[in-house]
Amino acid sequence: MLDGKRIYLRRFQVTDAPVLLKWGQNHRYHRLAGFEVFNNLQEAKKGAQEYANRKNSFALCLKENNQLIGLVELYERGIDEASLLKTKEIGFMLEQDFEGHGYMTEALKLVLHDAFEQMGQTEIWAGTFDTNFHSQELLERIGFKYVYTTDYAQISNLFSYKEKYYLLKKEEWLKMVSNTKS
Repeated sequence: MLDGKRIYLRRFQVTDAPVLLKWGQNHRYHRLAGFEVFNNLQEAKKGAQEYANRKNSFALCLKENNQLIGLVELYERGIDEASLLKTKEIGFMLEQDFEGHGYMTEALKLVLHDAFEQMGQTEIWAGTFDTNFHSQELLERIGFKYVYTTDYAQISNLFSYKEKYYLLKKEEWLKMVSNTKS
């Protein structure tokens, strides 16, 4: 568990399925964050179990009432074993009613601190759909730099979206953290 001032991050549980079902039936989360569509509680339970099985998948909860309001995950990223050990990609989603309160900023900072200072990561990547301006602004605010855009429609007829990729290197994170302490 990662503990913040107003939020904490814990492992997912199958009992989180009703919240995942609510998110999975909201097309906004699918459109902006690529969140999976869940049609019924059974599908959501299976999804909750998959999240629970992932080592670096976190349920974002409010301390005041333990309410699940979002998720943050670190994914494997790299082209060989050496880079897979030192590089991750971060993904995140916050329930719409809780946007604009700094909860996701706090959550991402907790995960980044853990990734760089405990897990030994050297860089963290993040991808957002090109229309997800709020997530892009958040990434830039916490130190990520835009690197490139991929148009997946150019890769396959199955896809019709563009994704922007951002990078935060450990050295940049450490500079930011030391500047905020002084």
